[in-house]
Amino acid sequence: MRLNNKLIKTLKDLFWDYDWESVLRNLDSPFVISRVLEIGNKEQVRAFLSVVSEEKIKEFLTKYEKLLSKQSLNFWRLVYGIKDENSKKRA
Repeated sequence: MRLNNKLIKTLKDLFWDYDWESVLRNLDSPFVISRVLEIGNKEQVRAFLSVVSEEKIKEFLTKYEKLLSKQSLNFWRLVYGIKDENSKKRA
């Protein structure tokens, strides 16, 4: 995974409370993905999505749904065309 300085500068603000080197080593971890999708702005999300695969994001949205607020989870599921399996049970 090759990172450029703009990406580093853009995302670093989201992780002010963590060791930045650790974050860089784990960019595709559920924790990092959740923080970017939950509180990242448009520029931060765009930069992040340039280094983390779409498959990894989709996997996160199906396996780690409790790490996002309901609003964020619903939004990102719509963006990636992922159906909410629980909606069938409620209908």
